[in-house]
Amino acid sequence: MSLAQWWRNYVLESPLVSLGWLYLVQGIPYGLQDKFIPVQLRSLGLQYSSVSLLKLLLLPWLLKGLWAPVVEVGGGRKRWLVASLLALALTALAGSLTWPEDLTGVGMLLLGLNVFSAVQDVAVDGFALLVMPDHLLGVANTIQVVLYKVGCLIGGAGLTYLLAFTSWSTTFSLLALLYAVTAIWATCINTDTRLSVATTKREEKRMNTSQDAVECEEDSVDKCPIGFSGIKGIGWLSIYVLLYKMGERGAINNLPLYLLDKGLTMEELAFWSGTVCQGLSILGSTYGGLILGKTNVSLKDVLIKHSTYRLVSIMLQCLAIYLIENKSLSDHMSFPFVLAIASMCWLSYSSGVISTASFTLMMKVSRECSRESQASHYSLVASQEVAGKLLFASMAGIIVDQYGLLRAFHLFTILCSLPILVLAVMPTHLLCLKRQ
Repeated sequence: MSLAQWWRNYVLESPLVSLGWLYLVQGIPYGLQDKFIPVQLRSLGLQYSSVSLLKLLLLPWLLKGLWAPVVEVGGGRKRWLVASLLALALTALAGSLTWPEDLTGVGMLLLGLNVFSAVQDVAVDGFALLVMPDHLLGVANTIQVVLYKVGCLIGGAGLTYLLAFTSWSTTFSLLALLYAVTAIWATCINTDTRLSVATTKREEKRMNTSQDAVECEEDSVDKCPIGFSGIKGIGWLSIYVLLYKMGERGAINNLPLYLLDKGLTMEELAFWSGTVCQGLSILGSTYGGLILGKTNVSLKDVLIKHSTYRLVSIMLQCLAIYLIENKSLSDHMSFPFVLAIASMCWLSYSSGVISTASFTLMMKVSRECSRESQASHYSLVASQEVAGKLLFASMAGIIVDQYGLLRAFHLFTILCSLPILVLAVMPTHLLCLKRQ
């Protein structure tokens, strides 16, 4: 087999490889907005509230469900995918012409990246829903969450390290080049690859489903071509996806900025928050995908267990902040600082497991709808998830400025306890994975 044939057979025509790379590239703008830009702006003296209000520029992700039907029926997924990647390349190139002190320019840069990466997300999600059979949903969601977070790592710590050795203009020029190369590569992707095979496997799986899965299916729903109204218990899923990231994002976004105020350098923060924590989040997401692939593991148990771990980690962050504030510590090797960093790492790992399990839950419910509307439904649920973390993340900085960091973290702790209660009362059929 020639190198060209190997490249086409195992890279261009492999849905898993294609999905993995596209999700990785898609994660870069979020890492840029979540890690890279806030640290740059906070180092320039911006308040917590001003930094957190930039989260409102994630609004295009909230509106993703509105244009998902347009992407599905208007021009084909590949056309939208290539167009969005080219638009991302042009936006990054325009970003190379601005500078971090220009808040308007930075805001326009982030808005453009969010708009076009949200369009890309709709196209890629539709591709995943079409080509992945039921028994590979765990694998697909692991690839999605893990490589999306790798993209976040590149957009956060990666760009921070790159900026230390180059310049703002060079950093964004290289980002534009990455998007342009990906757009060219995307023109060669066959978005219908293995579609018939995946569909055949789904049909075979339905015919050979075990009795346990049949009982689970009987409690489930009929295929719904239009909306979620026909899915029994869907309200609990909506409440869960709105709540489950709120407290977590408040803590993850604000504790690193607090440590920056207390003397950590941007390079140290990039290492702990951008590299170590993001790496642990990726590890947690990988573990989540592996554990959900086992036949004797309950999705509900995984979510409740690691949501509890997340709650404990934020409680430890509250303790660390209390000790640092009351003892006026500045030694980075003191117990409170070590506790803050260790709990931040634990939170990142737990959130990784929760993310994979939650996206598996969301995709599982979307697969109950007709194939023509699966991507729209998944985008709608994902938009609810974005709404929860976006609206609160944009307000968290204001809460910190008005009431203090410790009181804000008390609120984050309460918010992290609510998803556990919702999971405890959520209907069983929504949390039941089909098994072969």
